[in-house]
Amino acid sequence: MGYSMKYWQRWKRLAIISAGVSALFFWWVIQRTIPIRIHSRQHSARNIKLESSDVLPQATVPTGLKEVTQKVIQYSTPALTTTKPKKKPLILYWGTSYDDAGFGDECSVTYDQSRLPEADAVLFHFTKIGKNDIPWRHYRDKHQVFVWWCAEAPANFGREALLEFDGGFFNWTWTYMRSADAHRTYGFRKAALDFVTKGNQTVNDIISHKKKMALWGVSHCSGSIGANKRMEYYKALVAAGLEVTAYGGCFPEFENIPRQFPMLFEPKWKEHKFYFAFENAIHCRDYITEKFWDNALKNDMVPVVWGPIKDDVLSVAPLDSFIHTDDFDSPAKLAEYLQFLDKNDDEYRKYFRWREDETMTDEKMIKMTQEKYPNITVEGAPVNLCRRLIENQETKIIDSLNAQFIISEQGKCLI
Repeated sequence: MGYSMKYWQRWKRLAIISAGVSALFFWWVIQRTIPIRIHSRQHSARNIKLESSDVLPQATVPTGLKEVTQKVIQYSTPALTTTKPKKKPLILYWGTSYDDAGFGDECSVTYDQSRLPEADAVLFHFTKIGKNDIPWRHYRDKHQVFVWWCAEAPANFGREALLEFDGGFFNWTWTYMRSADAHRTYGFRKAALDFVTKGNQTVNDIISHKKKMALWGVSHCSGSIGANKRMEYYKALVAAGLEVTAYGGCFPEFENIPRQFPMLFEPKWKEHKFYFAFENAIHCRDYITEKFWDNALKNDMVPVVWGPIKDDVLSVAPLDSFIHTDDFDSPAKLAEYLQFLDKNDDEYRKYFRWREDETMTDEKMIKMTQEKYPNITVEGAPVNLCRRLIENQETKIIDSLNAQFIISEQGKCLI
């Protein structure tokens, strides 16, 4: 009995030791096997290359169940990806263009109509599309922007014009109007500030070279109410004793000055103190052309403005840079004031204050103008068509070009 008991205790101790050794062996096997499998799966996942066709559709969540948030496992060594450079928007001029409107490097420009399917925007100058082109018989994609481009005033069209485009042919307008979808202006304050030289000595030199009174160039003598009325105003100024040097098609008897864009006069023409920036339309919104920006300001002459609404000029022009005919009861009163300035250099110089400060910026002048004229909206530099196209996030359709460009104008502009 004693021997059996002793044998039993020894066998029990061996069984316990054997079980412990087995447990340790199985633990060692598990630790060796699981990391290998995990590493293998992670390594395979890093080397999967998905094509666009491999992307799975998003699962539909049954009604009444909460949407399950998917967890994304991020590995310490992410897979390599490549991003294609964003394509420049392509702008197609439909027909001959004057220029590329300063689009710069952000957009590509073409005149090749065979590239119509590639175009992001198609520009139609108002002279390059008409009734015979409607309905449209060429390619058109719903993502393309068809743009109506015009630099003329509504007065030149008539109340019933452009009705052939009703029904949504165009998406945008590209005009001088601040209300246009893309703004193509004749000029703006920042461009004028950047173009001219500034400083007190510059203004001194300008004043010292002034020897003559006023200069005016015009080729459209009649044909519209605006053209007729501005000619009448000019004749009244001359009748009041104002000396004016005139040139252009309306004055064949005088020396002609070849037309160019921009108009940069020879020094002998810059000897005039004033330039008549007389438009061929009356009170058409924002219609301020190269007569003001190029012929006058960029050639060191003070613009005498007839036609545009004064507040429209104040909102975009350099501060105190022009004289407006609406401020005078008659042409004779204006002639009297110009003669006064001709004899008083200090008073005349006030129209060049905007050029005396060499550090003047557009931002600073906007603030100064807003303080002096708190009831007007002072405009900054416009956004060009290319930038507008890049930033565009909507699809717009113009139901009636006639209503947007012509009928929206006030009565005086349309007579």
